[in-house]
Amino acid sequence: PASQEERMIRAGVASCLSFARATHQQGQTRRTVKQLFLNRSCKTTRANTWKTFASMGGNEEAAAKQAAAEGLVDNEGPTIFDKVISKEIPADVIYEDDKCLAFRDINPQAPVHFLVIPKARDGLTRLSKAHEGHKDILGHLLYTAQKVAKDEGLGEGFRVAINDGPGGCQSVYHLHLHVIGGRQLTWPPG
Repeated sequence: PASQEERMIRAGVASCLSFARATHQQGQTRRTVKQLFLNRSCKTTRANTWKTFASMGGNEEAAAKQAAAEGLVDNEGPTIFDKVISKEIPADVIYEDDKCLAFRDINPQAPVHFLVIPKARDGLTRLSKAHEGHKDILGHLLYTAQKVAKDEGLGEGFRVAINDGPGGCQSVYHLHLHVIGGRQLTWPPG
């Protein structure tokens, strides 16, 4: 039998699916459940609902294609990461300072998989949007990635990946570094 929390999470997913169907039937822009969460369209959803949805088969490649199809590429509007930074939704935060935040990925691809994000986007929706004024924050993100990787026991090695744009499988347009390790990684990736 499902726990009370699991029942609440499933109800939240069902509520968002109902909202998506109703929105589509009214002729408005159809959105995936993920985009509903990213764009605050589903007010009843808790972060755990999103986490459960992702764990039930959230597909990053499909999400990236959907974001591009819906014109969300380089959209500077609020993202799910802004909600994490503002503590509107919980995350498993493993490091925080005045410039960045590191937290565990909700759909890990290795035993250790966390993200490092800048707290202030400052136009950094993706790496290809970086300019000379971003050098300090980019360096800080990389320094933080290696520091947290060591703290997480990845002294034998790890991978840092930055997905950029639709072709790079980026689904959230807030620059973020994936740090992956804890198992033997292979080459070439994806």
